[in-house]
Amino acid sequence: MNCLTYAKEQDSTTIHLEAPHLTDRIHSDRPPIQLSVDKARKKSKTIVSATKNLFNPCNGSYVKTNGTTCGLKQIMLGRCYEYQYIKYQLFLTNRSNVKNCSQLYQTFESAVRHKQHCNMNMSTYQAYFDLALADVHVINRAMFWSGTYGVTHAYGGNGANYITLEDTLAAAMVNGLVWCGNENATEGFDFISCPNSCKDNRWADLAFWGLASKTFAQLAAGEIYVVLNGSQINRSAFRNNSYFSDFELPNFRRIGEYRVTKINILLLHSPDAKVVEKCGEKSLIQLEELVLNKGFQYACKDDPEELILIMCGNQWEARECQIARRVLRQAWDTKLYGTSISKQNSYSFSLFLLTFLFEILSSIKF
Repeated sequence: MNCLTYAKEQDSTTIHLEAPHLTDRIHSDRPPIQLSVDKARKKSKTIVSATKNLFNPCNGSYVKTNGTTCGLKQIMLGRCYEYQYIKYQLFLTNRSNVKNCSQLYQTFESAVRHKQHCNMNMSTYQAYFDLALADVHVINRAMFWSGTYGVTHAYGGNGANYITLEDTLAAAMVNGLVWCGNENATEGFDFISCPNSCKDNRWADLAFWGLASKTFAQLAAGEIYVVLNGSQINRSAFRNNSYFSDFELPNFRRIGEYRVTKINILLLHSPDAKVVEKCGEKSLIQLEELVLNKGFQYACKDDPEELILIMCGNQWEARECQIARRVLRQAWDTKLYGTSISKQNSYSFSLFLLTFLFEILSSIKF
């Protein structure tokens, strides 16, 4: 009843649109890089008994857990075929470009199945990445990010404009999925609980995404782009113990045909948020020194227009974005009607206001 009443109260000539969300995911699945595990995390760590592991939530009715994603194999195989034959079929020029999806999955599974997660290391998935990304080079289109996942991927356009790590076959097959092995389970996977962190082996937490970041950096060539966040209060735009500083920047190639020549920093400042640092300030000074010392050219730009539009697309009620919206509306009205309706409305309001003030002044006896 309330919905019907609300609908009747609306002007039938108007259309209300919600702010667009230009990416369906705004956060990454990469685990944070931590040198140590604090006491709070140790206390909250889930302990799963051997009897509970006998239960498989993927058989019969679906039960949500924090274990391996149900249908992991089917999802990964489907994504592999979709990636090659639907999403990126235009890039396949001959049969040698096509990867064997079954072989890829088997290589991935052999690294995980019946293996304890906290025994993993940076070499665990090496064969998988070697197979998935063989003969791949990303020239002048590689885009890296830190604290800007949503905006970066919206701008990259799923590989149409720029290519991020998540746009590669190796990462696309598993992005958003959860997995971990169990040496005692028949299926070889733990469908009940995968550990959030391994207190005695930090490399286990970084085994996949750390190697993924390192491998992607080695594939980049020519000019590369790095999108950073200059509005973070509690951490700097560039910092140590990040994927970019630990796995990507040290692995850009400096020699050979497929070497990186220039690193372009795109520093964003979120609408309605404080500007914490700009190009040439604070951590960006440290980053510039590191880049130049490695022999790369360096450039930094604050808030490129192309990315401002994307940020406002997600936060169009922000103060800065409302001003931009009015300017765009006037430009589009002029394009459509030869004059700006918003300007006409502004003129009409100004005329009304002046008339109203004149009547008030006329009624006053001096």
